[in-house]
Amino acid sequence: MKPIPRLLILCAALFAAGAYPAAAFAQGKTEYTLNSGQVNFHVPPTWSAIMEKSDGNPQAVVFQIPDPATQGSEATASVTVKTRQLKSAAEFPSTVANGFEHAKTQSGYENDASNTNKAVHQYFVMQGKTRYLVRDGFAQAGMVSVEVHCLRPLLPANTPAWNKDFDSACDGVLTSLK
Repeated sequence: MKPIPRLLILCAALFAAGAYPAAAFAQGKTEYTLNSGQVNFHVPPTWSAIMEKSDGNPQAVVFQIPDPATQGSEATASVTVKTRQLKSAAEFPSTVANGFEHAKTQSGYENDASNTNKAVHQYFVMQGKTRYLVRDGFAQAGMVSVEVHCLRPLLPANTPAWNKDFDSACDGVLTSLK
């Protein structure tokens, strides 16, 4: 009789404990909360949370977005929702201004003159050999500043439909904040 591998025993224990189903469907999670419930938002079910920090200040959730054009490359599409507790409501405009100034320090920064949405700071940056379109939107939830940072690689294989869907989903996160 062969010994049972330890990994198989661990998987069986997790399945029996009910942990396996939660892990198997983690990608389908669409509702997120930060800052002890002060910030709530919605994301598409196809987005995978690859990092969550829901304690301290700041807090953030980073999502990897499925993009067929990035297969075989180092490029990745992502969205980060980051919060920062404010000392006063009057601090919000300076937080937004600091975010804009920080963007300008990134490699290859170039403002996107075609942007018609003045509520979103849209610009280009370089990461390695890949150029990205970045869209930063800001909102205030009580005494919390929220930044939605959308990073979309500009690859020849990206279709206009995928780009439009990504931008629309990114805007949807900002509008879902409550």
